[in-house]
Amino acid sequence: MSSLFRSIQRHAFSRGIIYLLIGILIVLRPNQLFNMAVYLIAGYNVLLGIINLISSLKNKQNNQISMSIFYFIIALIIWLFAKPIASILPVFLGILIIIGGATRISRALNLRQYVNISYVPMLIYGVALLIAGIVILFKPFSSLIVLFQFFGIVLALSGISELITAIKLRNYKNPDVF
Repeated sequence: MSSLFRSIQRHAFSRGIIYLLIGILIVLRPNQLFNMAVYLIAGYNVLLGIINLISSLKNKQNNQISMSIFYFIIALIIWLFAKPIASILPVFLGILIIIGGATRISRALNLRQYVNISYVPMLIYGVALLIAGIVILFKPFSSLIVLFQFFGIVLALSGISELITAIKLRNYKNPDVF
């Protein structure tokens, strides 16, 4: 088990740099990276389709031909419909956040009856969620980019954390720490 953790520790520095670079690219160029991700995912499915097709022709197995056709269809769907599908996601996310905000507000108002529990922080959080959900719901396209950029910020911070951890633990030899 300690060899697994040593392997994770060994690759923490490179993983941190990759996270940091991708996070910065997402923050600075979210549209281009989104398009690139769509092409990469579609291309990956095409590659899987080609591999299955070649394998089925070599081994003369019909089930791999159907899998290759499936991968080609998935790649086409991803390539054609990635933006419409991605534009629907913020609408669903907005609805979920509105429901979460309304639930928090309801809980906060129910907490008013208890003297020793402050309901104000939960009320503020609920109102903030409600406002965020409404903004996402009515501006889904711009909020999709903002959500993607937020993901980039989180990824960059995760990369910084990985780098700090890797630097601090690079000379530490005790496997029991993990």
